[in-house]
Formats: sequence, C-alpha cells, structure tokens
Amino acid sequence: MSILGLNKPLDNYIFTVVDTETTGLSPYKGAELLEIAAVKINNLQLDLSLKFSTLIKPEKPIPQETIKINGIDEKMVESSPKVYEVMPKFAEFVENTVFIAHNAKFDFSFINFYMKKHCIDCKLVHVIDTVSLSKKFFPNIGRYNLDALIKYFKIDVNIENSSRHRAFFDAVNTAIIFLKNIEKMKMLGMDLTLSNLL
Repeated sequence: MSILGLNKPLDNYIFTVVDTETTGLSPYKGAELLEIAAVKINNLQLDLSLKFSTLIKPEKPIPQETIKINGIDEKMVESSPKVYEVMPKFAEFVENTVFIAHNAKFDFSFINFYMKKHCIDCKLVHVIDTVSLSKKFFPNIGRYNLDALIKYFKIDVNIENSSRHRAFFDAVNTAIIFLKNIEKMKMLGMDLTLSNLL
C-alpha cells in the first residue's frame, strides 16, 4: 500500500481530501454517487486551485429523502456525466496521494465500489479518517460529526455555490479539520510523519 513509506515527513506527501454525496448508505444495496469533490493539500497547505468537483447523473431516480438532505435534484444532474465517465478522471486526480475523508469508510466504500465495477486501478498511499484522527488528537470534544467539528474549530468558510451537505463545501471543511490536527501534532512536539497520524 505504501508508496513513499509511512515514516516520511508529512510534507513529502500530497493529500487528497474527498467528500461524496450519495442516494443512500451503501453501494452494495443499490445506492449511487450523486457528487464527488476533492481538494489537495500539498506541503501541508490547502490549495483550492487543485480541485475536483462534479455532479453525477445516477441510473435511478433520486429519492426525495436524499434531495431533502443535499438539495441535489433531477434537474441539477440531467446534463451531468455518468459515473463511468467520472471515475477515470477522479482516479487520475487522487492516485498516488493520501486519501482523506470524514467517515472515510463511507466515502471510500462508494469510490472503491465504482472503481472496481468499471475496472479502474487506482493506487493510494493510505486512507485517513478525520473522525478517528480528531478523536485521537482532540479526545474531549464529545461529538465528532462534521457540524460539531466545524463549530469546535470555529471554521467559517464562504464557498460560492456550495454549502453544507454539498461535496465541495464538505471537502474544504474536512481539509481544514485535517490541518487543525496537524497543528495539534506540532503543539504536542510530535514528529510530523505519516506513521504518527495512523
């Protein structure tokens, strides 16, 4: 799994912070991807010029309960690419980087499912979950959902045409949360290596 080795300094790695919006909880039960967004952290700096963001047109109608959560409806995705068109481009964007997401198991399960379905090979350095990371470095917060951490860290980003429960907005906020954890590592005097994050 490791490309550079887990004991390299963190600034030796490129991190890709990912968020997805989906039609349900499990791709194995028929849920589909509606949106993928990702931003890059390079030299431990968030670089919003290096971004990936697209809506995806699902095969089946979008459930009403999903529309209530993220506001993505049929009209918004009618001219969007299908998942088989998106996956190769996303694989190119994320390959050879450290994959980061909030509740990473969820987002990764969808992406991995559709990459396998469409026979796409994408090598990652590692997968990091910012929920687990924040519990490790900030053990007394209580709740670790994205809203709770945005509030705890007093994150206030204004992203045009994006808001909570849209993939790009959530990816940017997750990236900031990740960097807050790196700051805590520095405060604790820890070596900034990937192995110390895991």
